[in-house]
Amino acid sequence: MAYSSGTLLDYFSGNDFSLGTVVKDGDGGRIQVKAVKTDVSTKIPNKQVVASYGQPSGKQAIAEIQVSIESECAKVDTAFIWEIFVDSPGEHTFDELAENYYGDKEPLHLSTIARALFKDTDHFRRIQNSFSSIQVRSREEYEEYMNMMKMRAEKAAQRDKAIAWITEAIGYKGEAPFPVPPEYENLVDNTIDYIMCGTNSEAVNLLSRTVVLDKKNARDNAIALLKKTHRMPEGADEFLLANGIHAAFSRNVMEYANNLKEEFDRSERSVVTEELVFSIDDAETREIDDALSCRSEGDNYIVGVYIADPACYVSKGDPLDETAEDRPLSLYLPTTTVKMFPDHLSCDIASLNQGKERPTLAFTMTMTKEGEILDWEIRSAIVTVTRRLTYIEADVIMEAPAPDDASLAQALKSLLFIADNSRAFREADGAVVLNRPELHVRVKNGEVSVESEDQNSPSHRLVAEFMVLANSLAAKYALRNEIPVIYRVQDPPSGPVTSVHEYEPYFFDQQVRKMKRTRLSTYPQPHFGLGLDLYIQISSPLRRYADLVMHRQLAAHSLGKPIPYTQEELFVVLNNVESTASQNRALEKEANKYWILEYLKRNCIGQKMGATVMKVEGPMVLAELDFYCERGVVITRDKPMPGEHIQITIKEVYPDSGRLVLQR
Repeated sequence: MAYSSGTLLDYFSGNDFSLGTVVKDGDGGRIQVKAVKTDVSTKIPNKQVVASYGQPSGKQAIAEIQVSIESECAKVDTAFIWEIFVDSPGEHTFDELAENYYGDKEPLHLSTIARALFKDTDHFRRIQNSFSSIQVRSREEYEEYMNMMKMRAEKAAQRDKAIAWITEAIGYKGEAPFPVPPEYENLVDNTIDYIMCGTNSEAVNLLSRTVVLDKKNARDNAIALLKKTHRMPEGADEFLLANGIHAAFSRNVMEYANNLKEEFDRSERSVVTEELVFSIDDAETREIDDALSCRSEGDNYIVGVYIADPACYVSKGDPLDETAEDRPLSLYLPTTTVKMFPDHLSCDIASLNQGKERPTLAFTMTMTKEGEILDWEIRSAIVTVTRRLTYIEADVIMEAPAPDDASLAQALKSLLFIADNSRAFREADGAVVLNRPELHVRVKNGEVSVESEDQNSPSHRLVAEFMVLANSLAAKYALRNEIPVIYRVQDPPSGPVTSVHEYEPYFFDQQVRKMKRTRLSTYPQPHFGLGLDLYIQISSPLRRYADLVMHRQLAAHSLGKPIPYTQEELFVVLNNVESTASQNRALEKEANKYWILEYLKRNCIGQKMGATVMKVEGPMVLAELDFYCERGVVITRDKPMPGEHIQITIKEVYPDSGRLVLQR
């Protein structure tokens, strides 16, 4: 229907009715109208027009029509209309309804009927894309609808009551546990599941809706609720929980993992029997994902590097794989360890535990005593670790072996000699060594301990170098066999870089600043820092999801199975994983910093020690403490030079804000 300019229409727009005057009758069944209330022009389909009022004479006339519609709407008895039509439910036009109720189809009556019945959702139901008719509910439908609305109202009341209880609990100031009524036990249980495992439930919705001034989100509210009710699980790390890291696994994942059997397909794997195989790790490490062997053969050595093969048990897309992709890095925090996989897999059936046959990806190298690789191969194998060593034990055996350890000592010394020469080769090719002390921070029963671990000890150098070699050979194997992988590359630095073998903070900082970040690449490119033409990471598949993904590619090829990932799939997976892993590494760093500062606060206030000046900007002096490697602002009247070693006193420590104040 065509409408001339200035015609007043009642039309449906934006989920409500509006009065507007026609600006232009458009083509294709659309009309341009200007809303009376907002004075905004819009185009509407012709079918959305409910009534036409002709061309009123001025704004006053339009205002009177609007008042009449609103006044008449208030008088409409929609329940009475429903009673008239309930015995013939279904679709009825507004023309029909107006004529039955008013005895005519005047514009005013069409407007009031349409508006009133659209609002009465108890008795009437809108028909999608229909603006000239409405659905009359049957008695059965009305009854069902009213029951549903009643249930919704009851649920809303219960929700409001639960939110009020949560709010009261969080605001509770007493020392005794805030009481949990029986009807909220399930809510508290679900809160524990959410905070420990990330499980979603109605509890999360309630915690999100709870508004307490000093609590900002569901996670904060959950922690506060569990603390006030004294329901926080024993050993739960509040630092982890506040950052959304779930140390626990969901019940489904735990059940899936615990049902895994130790058996694996042995048919296409060779069994390593002739080697003395040993692992070297920290004393507390339970995820043993690499082991070594070494024996002499003429003037050369046969060296074995064995990497655990969890791909035997974890398939692409299964529950364990999906969980690991969400938590792609085992976190070693002062208060706890957050593993990528449940213990039954990572610490038992896939771990290279002493005396247990385990599936591995085996790297076998024929090497000269100088560390040159003459020949190598990668294959899927079965290995039994003969001896589990800690770094300290390995160093002791190399230094002063017991008679029973003569063969082991010889193997370790040979590997160390090869490793040091191999690293020298890499440094000659441009590799950069940047050694920095690594502190082991532990919190047990509320007590904080801080110990230094020498990353440049013989056993550390040995293990690190052979992991680098295995990763570089894995990259060559992938390129040689056209296996899709993601390379880890590093571009040349911004200036000449000198290796730092003995840590000196200021010089170390200067060298690191020149280095470019490592990045992922689908194409083989050099890794400057390692002095290698090709590099991928595959050596920690129990602790790093990216390594597991790379491991799957090579293991599948070595067993003659289909390659699991295309190049495009790999890049998508690893790009996402890299982002999460980077956040987790930052969290690990933050947690260590917090507890080192807490240790200093408890034990070192007023204590004198050495520090290296790192930065001087105007009156601000920043220095790094000896041993603890933490940086703080120095209060001093002097102006020391960057790189200068000074004596300071620890004046103030604020672990929560990460601030350290030193005084010269």
